[in-house]
Amino acid sequence: MAPRPKRAAAKTSEAAPAKKVAKKASPPPKEEQPEPRKAAQIHSELGALAPEHSFSLVLNEDGKPRRGAFEISVAKAGESEKVLVWSGLPKGPPRKDKFPEAEAILADVLKALK
Repeated sequence: MAPRPKRAAAKTSEAAPAKKVAKKASPPPKEEQPEPRKAAQIHSELGALAPEHSFSLVLNEDGKPRRGAFEISVAKAGESEKVLVWSGLPKGPPRKDKFPEAEAILADVLKALK
């Protein structure tokens, strides 16, 4: 029996084939998390509802928050003790329940400041 002829693919494997490197698509630019926007919105609404008080907004003072966490704490100026006014951790789904309305928490905020 005659020997078989070598395949053409075997000849190309002897030369180092160029590897194709698949480029990963860069992820779309991260949009801001809804929490900072929502926090700024609630801050401005509280300022409008109670103009006699001066509120300052501090985001994530204790470091990076847990995913999906949205809490509002209040402290008097110059004091380090914070009072938790509202927490969205036990609330939801739906997601909209995890964020308060400014009118709903205004009484609690003013009570914590007294």
